[in-house]
Amino acid sequence: MKRFARCAAVIALLAAVIGIAVYFVAGGMNPAKKLMKDHPYAFETGKTLGKEKQDSYVEEKNGIVYTAYPKTGNDATDQTVAAFLEEAKKEFTSFMTAQSEKETEEKLIPRLIFDYTTKQEEGYCALTCFYEIAALNKKGEGAPAIADEITYYVAENGSILGLDGVLGENSEKKLNLMLKTDSRTTEDMVCFKIEGDKLTLCWADAEKEFSVKEVERASLIDPTKPMIALTFDDGPGRYSKQFADLLAEYDGHGTFFVLGTNVPTFSESLKYVYEMGNEIGSHTQSHKNLNLLSEAGIRAEIDDAAEAIREAIGADPTVIRTPYGNANSKVMRIIDGPMIKWSVDTLDWQSRNADAVKNKILANTRDGDIVLLHEIYGSTYDGLKAALPELTAKGYQFVTVSELMRYRGVESVPEHIYACYPD
Repeated sequence: MKRFARCAAVIALLAAVIGIAVYFVAGGMNPAKKLMKDHPYAFETGKTLGKEKQDSYVEEKNGIVYTAYPKTGNDATDQTVAAFLEEAKKEFTSFMTAQSEKETEEKLIPRLIFDYTTKQEEGYCALTCFYEIAALNKKGEGAPAIADEITYYVAENGSILGLDGVLGENSEKKLNLMLKTDSRTTEDMVCFKIEGDKLTLCWADAEKEFSVKEVERASLIDPTKPMIALTFDDGPGRYSKQFADLLAEYDGHGTFFVLGTNVPTFSESLKYVYEMGNEIGSHTQSHKNLNLLSEAGIRAEIDDAAEAIREAIGADPTVIRTPYGNANSKVMRIIDGPMIKWSVDTLDWQSRNADAVKNKILANTRDGDIVLLHEIYGSTYDGLKAALPELTAKGYQFVTVSELMRYRGVESVPEHIYACYPD
């Protein structure tokens, strides 16, 4: 009897061992769970926003889910993040269904990763939530099939900031003015993202990029009203700051085509002009007639000026005007972009007379014109100062060349010379 009992116990033990083994091999450790164990996902680290919630589990026995998201304590922000997470889960459910219906030699395992990163900036935290859906083999290999991300800009109180909150007051108004030629607005925008100086506005069907500095420095321009581009050659010089201040009195900006040789002496003046919101263009390094130079000489004139400007203001010149407006086919090919000429020549260099400068401007300027001035003459400053009140009374707005181009809906063409907009 005792022997029978011992045999029964041994048999029961063996059965249990075999049962456990079968459980793990056949059922308990299903492929998804085993893949999760063998190839776990490492969540992003170094996050600085709120309290992190992490979770990982097997969904419907055949799908792996990893989620991490912040709880900021702000209900509206947390609900916004939760909505994006739900979107990811719905995509994953559809993906798993489609995957289960596929007939493949190797059964692939669907996986969803939902994670986030944070980047602390002055005044806000950039919260980027992202998800990735893929079908993996037993080795944990498989390219993402679906992926998406969105960035929220979160204030210290946990609320999500709009364009004005991130870029400054009136930024959205400026952008909507800039977008008028595209027949778009920020109202139906899905999101926006800032990477360095690049601002990307995203709609369901399109994206558009701007420079952050361009938006910060832009004027509140009405595209339905007349506008002219005041341009200033041969600086920077001793009057540069005065011209910038004069334009600011009329909520305007201009384009300053500067010579590289003058930049070291007047670098602070050039920086002031730039920081006041004006556009900096190149007038080459030393005002040589480019048509008479070799290809190497032309490149040196352009490259040396660009380097001097970059060193002074931390940005490249955005437009170029060749000395005397001369640019043959060889010069245009090397410039590899549009060249800006003028439609109104004040001849200020010739008259050196304030009244003559004023009269030339008022008699010849029309909507869309580019006006040629030189910032190195006091008489030019006095003549422009006398002309601006009358131009303002006629409704003119004073813009940069690039602004004039944008608001007149002109796409600049390389190797083309522009004297006004429309051309």
